[in-house]
Amino acid sequence: MKSRREEFARSMLDLMDGFQKDALQGVLAFDLETFSPNGFPYNFGDPIVNFSLVAPLNGLGFLSISVIGEADLEGDMLNLLYGFMRSFRGFYLLTYNGERFDLEYAAKRDRLYGLDFNDAFSSMRHIDVYRIVRRFSADMPRYDQKSVEASLGFRRIMRNVSGRVYHLSYRGFLESGLLEPVFYNIEDSYGCLRIAYAILRFIEEKRINFLF
Repeated sequence: MKSRREEFARSMLDLMDGFQKDALQGVLAFDLETFSPNGFPYNFGDPIVNFSLVAPLNGLGFLSISVIGEADLEGDMLNLLYGFMRSFRGFYLLTYNGERFDLEYAAKRDRLYGLDFNDAFSSMRHIDVYRIVRRFSADMPRYDQKSVEASLGFRRIMRNVSGRVYHLSYRGFLESGLLEPVFYNIEDSYGCLRIAYAILRFIEEKRINFLF
């Protein structure tokens, strides 16, 4: 008899297959957040408490999936994330500095729950947008995501939340259900898409100018 988790995974696979055929462009942006009140989690010891996935539609719009929960629910959240990543197999996976943080962090924490994110990630084609920005925008004063977005003229809604103070916003969610950390995380994923498309337009314009 199938468990509820297996049934959910199967239903998600069916749903994503439908989206892939009818609506999605084959690109997925990913960002995660940790509960790290003592500073940046260099030792991979802080739990993952929030993640978001954003996929552009074949038209004006996008699909957004966001999950946030208590630290004790990390295992369930990572199981969900694993199922989602498997559902988007074959997609381009976009992150901002994900090679050095998001992907590595998920791959480290998954071992606590018997998962293998390296297997899930290997079914996708990862593009680290941070590395592309560093290559094609050498004149930027800073390369953190918010600074790059500001340089490109992108306006954020969640201006008072950052990785450094995320834990405070997350406590607000736990204490009173405030959704600022959720929106901040979604903006990180969506911002990654916007930066990628801006760089692609820049490259295309340069190519056209060169040709003519």
